[in-house]
Amino acid sequence: MAKGCELMNCFPNILGNKELRSRLATDVREGTLAHAYIIEGPRGSGKHLLAREIAAALACENSGDLSKPLPCTFCPSCRKILGKNSPDVITVTREEGKAQLGVDVIRHLRDDVRLLPNDLDIKVYIIEDAHSMNVQAQNAFLLTLEEPPKFVVFFLLCENSSVLLETVKSRAPILRMRPLSDSELRDGLFKESGEARLLEKENKEEFEEIIKLSSGYLGQALEFIDEKKRLPGLAARHLAKDFLLALTVRKNGMKVADIISAFSSKRDELIRQLSEIENAARDLLLIKRCESPTLCFFTSDEEAADISFNFKTSALLSITDALGKAKNRLTANANVRLTLFALFIDCGLI
Repeated sequence: MAKGCELMNCFPNILGNKELRSRLATDVREGTLAHAYIIEGPRGSGKHLLAREIAAALACENSGDLSKPLPCTFCPSCRKILGKNSPDVITVTREEGKAQLGVDVIRHLRDDVRLLPNDLDIKVYIIEDAHSMNVQAQNAFLLTLEEPPKFVVFFLLCENSSVLLETVKSRAPILRMRPLSDSELRDGLFKESGEARLLEKENKEEFEEIIKLSSGYLGQALEFIDEKKRLPGLAARHLAKDFLLALTVRKNGMKVADIISAFSSKRDELIRQLSEIENAARDLLLIKRCESPTLCFFTSDEEAADISFNFKTSALLSITDALGKAKNRLTANANVRLTLFALFIDCGLI
C-alpha cells in the first residue's frame, strides 16, 4: 500500500477495485505511473471516472500529504479536473455519426500533443471507445503512444481490449474494472440516487432485480432506476426463468409457444435475453457444485435451489453450451431466426 496511505483515502470515489486503487496510489506517489493505460470494462463500469481520478491524483497539490485523500478533491487542480473544467484534460471521441474512431481524429490528437499544458504540469488525453479505433487509426497512434512528450498521459477507455493491436497493448498496461459485490452496489446506488432508496422501500423485489441486472456495475444500475430502461431488462429476466422452467420435468402447464414468441427478433436484444438465461443456468450449476454459491441471477436462494433440483448437472451443462454457441453465432452475424430454432432444438424445447 502506498507509504502508509489508508485504502479508504486512495481514490475514494471509486467503489470496490481495492487492489487496483492501492496499486495506482502507490504508482502516483512514487512517480512510477506509466505514460499510457488501457482501462477496460463494460459500459457503466466507471472507466471514465477512474481516468479523471488518476488525472486529478497526478495534478493534486496535496498528493504528498498522506493525511489527505488521493486525489484530495478540493485543491484548485482537483476541482478543475473532476469538474471537467481543465483545458489540460482532453476527451477524444469519435466524429459525430461515425461508428469508428478514425485516423483524422488521431492525426488531430498527434498535432495537439506537441503543445505544452495550459496551467498544469501534465496533459491528459482520455480516448473514449478506444475499441472502435480502426486499424489505420491505431497504426497512426503508435508512434505518439510509444514516444509521447514527458508531460503527456493517455487513457484508452475500452470495452474489449482484444480488438486492439498487440503493438498498442504492448505500450499500455491494462487496468480492468472489476464488478462490485451486491452490497457495494447497493451502497453506491443509495449514495448516488435518492430514487434508488425510494424504490428499495416501495418495491424491494424489483430493486433486488436491478442489482442482479447490473452485473456489478454502478453506471448500469443507475440507468435501471429509470423504469422505462429497466422494464426490458426485467422482461428478459422473467423470460429466462420461464425458459428454464419449461425445460424441467415439472412444466406446470407452461405454453411453450408463448415462451418462444417472447424472444426478440432484434439481434442485440436477443443476445441480452440469452445472456440472462445463461446467467440463470450458471447459478443452477453453482448450486449443484458448491455449498454456499454466490448467485449472479437469482435473488432468492430458495427459488434457485427449487429449480436446480429439477435438472441433472449434465442437462445444465448442455444448456449453457447451447446458449454460448447461439450467442457466438449471433455475434458473428448469423441469421437470428435460424439461430433461435437451433437453440430450441439443442435445449429440447421443441
